[in-house]
Amino acid sequence: MTINQGDIYWVQLEDPGSTESAIPHPYVVIQDNALNRSQITTVVACALTSNIKRVNLPGNVLLEAGEANLPRQSVVEVAKVAMVEKARLGEYIGTLSERRVEQILAGIRFIQTSFLSAREVKDN
Repeated sequence: MTINQGDIYWVQLEDPGSTESAIPHPYVVIQDNALNRSQITTVVACALTSNIKRVNLPGNVLLEAGEANLPRQSVVEVAKVAMVEKARLGEYIGTLSERRVEQILAGIRFIQTSFLSAREVKDN
């Protein structure tokens, strides 16, 4: 199976502390293709939700219904980053455009910068 940055898959994570772990959710692969094609057995991915209210959270990206074959509007939750075993990737849903992937990566950079800036203020 060839995995590409921007691919969306159904994933069922095993997290004993989470009530959502038993329910499969779509995840978008954000890891660079060089790593996707390497011997590394995991990918880095962001969770998607159909809870449109979450689009208002910093950095999140709204995806339209039909985009990458998604059945409804969805939100990429850039703060919900997971390392997923490639073997745990379920059914392939579709692939986002490079433009959308760049928006997701920009959202991740935004929350990382905000976090690091807050830590610098705290440390001073």
